[in-house]
Amino acid sequence: MDRAGGERGVTAVTYALMVAIIAILLVGGVFVLGGGVKTALDGGAACVSNPGSCEDGNGSSGGGNGGGGGTTSTSPATTTGPTTTTTTTTGP
Repeated sequence: MDRAGGERGVTAVTYALMVAIIAILLVGGVFVLGGGVKTALDGGAACVSNPGSCEDGNGSSGGGNGGGGGTTSTSPATTTGPTTTTTTTTGP
């Protein structure tokens, strides 16, 4: 016995319409956001290939352990593992 009756074709059309609307939204999103994403990726690529062209001009990250600090050197640094900072406090 066919419980769906004559609605089987209507359901297929509804799903096809939903898929078409989602596809249109995805394509529209790619066109709207494409320029901004391309600009961000191009800027990142320029910073990786030439660290002197980064925003602050010296290629440093400005980060640091805990309270800040960061590096200001323009020469590349090599790190082999995590760094640990030890603070020793003597009596009162």
